Amino acid sequence: MNMIDEKLYKKIIKSVPILCVDLIIYIENKYLLVKRSQNPLKDEWWVPGGRVLIGETIEDAARRKLDEELSITTLRSFEVYAFYQDFFEDSSFGSHLYHSFSMVFKLELMKLPKVMTDKSISGWMLNNNLPNRFKSKLELINV
Repeated sequence: MNMIDEKLYKKIIKSVPILCVDLIIYIENKYLLVKRSQNPLKDEWWVPGGRVLIGETIEDAARRKLDEELSITTLRSFEVYAFYQDFFEDSSFGSHLYHSFSMVFKLELMKLPKVMTDKSISGWMLNNNLPNRFKSKLELINV
């Protein structure tokens, strides 16, 4: 995967919506949430996910984020469940309007795997509910 030069990406992120993936992970009748260590939503509990890279399918991006952020690898397939769109006052590159559009995948796991987070996450937990901001803007896809 080719990464965009950071200087160019800072311009892009301020100019166009950014395509992301979000992962609803349901384990033992609870949702796996992560505490974000970067903006937007720094220090808030959220679902795992992140940006889609150039040349990457949304399914591959979802698998990559599972592996990168949580060290979860799965051979099971999963499909797009919903979409989520939001506007933030800042991003990981500073204070500016940040518009993200996420394809949301839902994945149910039978048991909790060993979770090892990356630097974008300061903690994780299993919770009975999804974050309110996320739930309120989630649009289900009828297939």
